[in-house]
Amino acid sequence: MKYIHPHISPVFFLLLFALKGMAQEKEQSLDSVTVFAKTWRPTENLVDTRKIPMPVTVIGKEKIRLMGSRRLDEVLREQAGLAIVSDLGAGNRATGLQMQGFSSEYISVLLNGVPLAGRNNGNLDLSRISVADIERIEIIKGASSSLFGSEALGGVINIITRQSAVDPYISTTVLHGTYNTWDATVESATGFLQQKGNIHASGNFYRTNGFNVNPYLEKGSQTAPPYNNASFQLRAGYHFSERTELIFSGRYAGRQSEMTRNYGLSPYRDRLDEQDWNALLALNHTFNKQTRMAVKYYATTYQSKQDITLLQQGHSVSNTRFNEQVHRLELQSAWRSSNHALEGVAGAGGEYNATRTNTAGTDGNMYNYFVYAQLNGRLKPNLSWIAGARYDGNNLFGGSMNPSAAIKYEPLAWMSIRPSVGWGYRSPVYRQMYQVFTNIIRGYTVVGAHVFEEGIHTLKDAGMVQQVWPLAGKVAPLKPETSVSWNLGIELRPLATLELNINGFYNNIRNLISEQQVGVKTNGAQLFSYLNIARAYTAGTEMGFTWKPHSNLQVSGGYQLLYAKDRTILRDSIKNGNATVRDVPPRKAVPSDYIGLPNRSRHTASLQFFYTFQPWKITASLRGMYRSRAGFLDRDVNGFIDPYDVFINGYALFNASFQKELGKKLTLKLVVDNITDHTDYLMPAQPGRMILAGFSLNLSKEKHP
Repeated sequence: MKYIHPHISPVFFLLLFALKGMAQEKEQSLDSVTVFAKTWRPTENLVDTRKIPMPVTVIGKEKIRLMGSRRLDEVLREQAGLAIVSDLGAGNRATGLQMQGFSSEYISVLLNGVPLAGRNNGNLDLSRISVADIERIEIIKGASSSLFGSEALGGVINIITRQSAVDPYISTTVLHGTYNTWDATVESATGFLQQKGNIHASGNFYRTNGFNVNPYLEKGSQTAPPYNNASFQLRAGYHFSERTELIFSGRYAGRQSEMTRNYGLSPYRDRLDEQDWNALLALNHTFNKQTRMAVKYYATTYQSKQDITLLQQGHSVSNTRFNEQVHRLELQSAWRSSNHALEGVAGAGGEYNATRTNTAGTDGNMYNYFVYAQLNGRLKPNLSWIAGARYDGNNLFGGSMNPSAAIKYEPLAWMSIRPSVGWGYRSPVYRQMYQVFTNIIRGYTVVGAHVFEEGIHTLKDAGMVQQVWPLAGKVAPLKPETSVSWNLGIELRPLATLELNINGFYNNIRNLISEQQVGVKTNGAQLFSYLNIARAYTAGTEMGFTWKPHSNLQVSGGYQLLYAKDRTILRDSIKNGNATVRDVPPRKAVPSDYIGLPNRSRHTASLQFFYTFQPWKITASLRGMYRSRAGFLDRDVNGFIDPYDVFINGYALFNASFQKELGKKLTLKLVVDNITDHTDYLMPAQPGRMILAGFSLNLSKEKHP
């Protein structure tokens, strides 16, 4: 590892030696334990997360149930090292996910191993996804392009839905509460044809009146819109024989939202209709004990229609249509030697991606093709290795080879050490290259980097440009981004009831594509374009623990220290004396003035308590999460966040849930989110205190699995 941040090593080694002494007394009585040595195994995807070089965190269905969460963003925001942030520049509804300092567009979100479509300015709105039928969520941190594709520079969120059912069951859950929020789910599953086949279906309906956390908005306006969301999920499998299985899974979701915004001058109504569906057909065949193969076809479509109407004038000022389609065909094979000393997975395939909009210059098609392979083996009983590579090709940008490698060393029965490295590659998208877009309400304009000169010339001729800054001279045809991700992970089990993990990471990014303000329009609004940042990095450390002091009590928590910076600002602007800050009087900037990339918190932490009192059949949870302050707006437009800019203040949120079983079929539920009612107008998607109550009813003969 080339780099270990100075804050990482002292903390780690202090903790390591403290635990060593605790573990010695237990060392003789413990068996070797593998964190992911579970019986669960995916069926339509032969990529096994137990064999991923990067750190992996798994959230199971039972933990999701105890949290009382309804949507995917609510689950992820409570995980250490992950942050749900608002992206105001992308519109009123845009929320994004951060992982190891990477923003949403660098995180691949998969449903049963295949990507979900429909991103707004790179952000995939995770509140579109209900957690009702999720079996588990796998979080893979670090560059994972070697197995999951070019979007996964920052990491992967893999959502696994319920895989199969043998005994028939049907259940329903209903919650109702603050903001007139309703969340209703019906699930059912059964086997058929003498258990050769199985089918699982679920439906979820969610609605809310929305809310307002911005005191500057007039009464009746919302920062988060009222919306209705309906989704349906179906998964079916049929075994032609013990060795061959055909699987189909499909999902449809539709959401309609409408909000009013009124700053006192020109109130407007914003309506958005969204639909997305995806379908997967997979055929798996086991040739023998050593070899399996899967053929998968996947298709997904996301459509949205957004209309903005001025209420006083009564006419439409903006309508946007967006349609994205993805078709993918992939062949996978998994193999292991007869003595299990060597295992591998390989795959090849192609993908067609088409985008259609009513915005000039943003239609386009892309063809991607890929081939990958990964092997893992054991050199000694306590030393194993993983190595793989993936070649991604694109009809516009050519191709790139992305290798990855890791070793796992277990010097003691209660300790494992895993250093890993992975390369990532990501092409620009059509929006960044060719889009010329003006936000009618806010007035700002975004000009794609590949049409920047023509776009600016047109705007100048129309008298819409007041000033173009020198930074605009750096706008040029975009280059693909590359990343090298280094991780050093350590897992400790000093006690039978205690698990600890520590991970240091360093991501070196070249040609990071960044949206930058490059001028001012005559109406005072911003003029944006995209340019490559030659060198940037994210670095830090993550720590987590799970402790079960009693069979009824589980405590878990985590902490992340993060540094995310643009090296060119330090090198070209500050150290060369080319930048100033808004001190009184204004002065030249020094390196300590540079805070880092916007919307990144230096410190994040979480702490969770789960308690079960079986005699009374009661379960309860109390969870807290903390984010330190984060830069939000470059007020003096000097090109970076400094102490005199606008910040989101540090904050802590606390959530709780309570469940009481009545007999074998009925469970009462109470959920309280954001107990302290903390809100901030710079976080428009974070609601105030929410209280919901409801029940789950199991209508089958046996207890719900």
